[in-house]
Amino acid sequence: MKPLILAGTTALLALTVCLPAFAFDPQNAERIKTLVDTGMQYYWSGGDVKKAEAEIFKGITLHGRYDVVEQSFSEASKLAPEQMNFRFAVASSQILQKKVTEARATYEDILAKDPTSFDAQAWIEALARIGNDETGATIAHQALAGLDRTKAEAYRQRFVRAEQIIAAKPNIDVPTVSGKVMIVALGYALAKDGTMEKPLLDRLDVTLKAAQANPSARIMVTGGQPQAGVTEGDLMTKWLVEKGVDRDRILIEDKSKDTVGNVLNVANLLKRHTADSVILVTSSSHMRRAQTLLEDALKQYDIGANVLPVVALDAPSVDEAAKVSADERLVIYRDLMRVSGLWAYPGLQQ
Repeated sequence: MKPLILAGTTALLALTVCLPAFAFDPQNAERIKTLVDTGMQYYWSGGDVKKAEAEIFKGITLHGRYDVVEQSFSEASKLAPEQMNFRFAVASSQILQKKVTEARATYEDILAKDPTSFDAQAWIEALARIGNDETGATIAHQALAGLDRTKAEAYRQRFVRAEQIIAAKPNIDVPTVSGKVMIVALGYALAKDGTMEKPLLDRLDVTLKAAQANPSARIMVTGGQPQAGVTEGDLMTKWLVEKGVDRDRILIEDKSKDTVGNVLNVANLLKRHTADSVILVTSSSHMRRAQTLLEDALKQYDIGANVLPVVALDAPSVDEAAKVSADERLVIYRDLMRVSGLWAYPGLQQ
């Protein structure tokens, strides 16, 4: 379940291998390759939007990096109209831009072409739930169950878990837990010079308290985006050791690039380094998403550990931290769908 990134010709072959012979003109192969590469480049690191307008999308006005991603896959879809993966990539790019109405239309377009697309129908239900549209969610779920009742029930259960976590009040109290305990501290992007920012330091303060309250617990620090030659995991380990934590207690997960990668890799490690309970530490603004994703990943790995969230408060009060914006709901569901197995950019990026 680890993220997979393909590039260039390999990516193109992976995306077009299932196309009917009549649906793909080989003369368009190089153009599609350029579009796919451009889309993923801007997804990961951005670039010069005006240059993209001039060199790749002549005559089209672009508005920001994710607009470049959307346009890349939209153009690729026109060249290979039967390749639904490109349409899913368009929808994902629209969701990144909070263009929910447009994303819904894209998924409906996929369903019009392939009425058996479980993934598109699952997203229709998710979008209804993002918008708190209970009627729409019920109708979408009935259609989903008509495609695959067992899988539809699994999605219903994960959506119920998500709403329970979203509704819970943030917890700032560090627990003392019996049994085998793993403290999981989620990283935060380092500054360009490779130093830790305040949100990460605040998370480490809470992690240290959890480690002191549970002296037999192991600690897993996560984060693999390097800056100035170091990763979050490296610096988190060094900080904890300097504060007196035994280095032998610490595991490092430094392969992930985002929260989705974090939780999938954490779940994989917990399959080997078992625990009865997981004390999850992150910022209050990040906890609802992190806990939702981690609980889903643990269930997929058949890990029964109880997740106990403890937040580093990054709001004026707990009451303020408990408020959930529409944008946060969107991001929680967006990443939940990725963890569930529906890749954002099929064949390219989970």
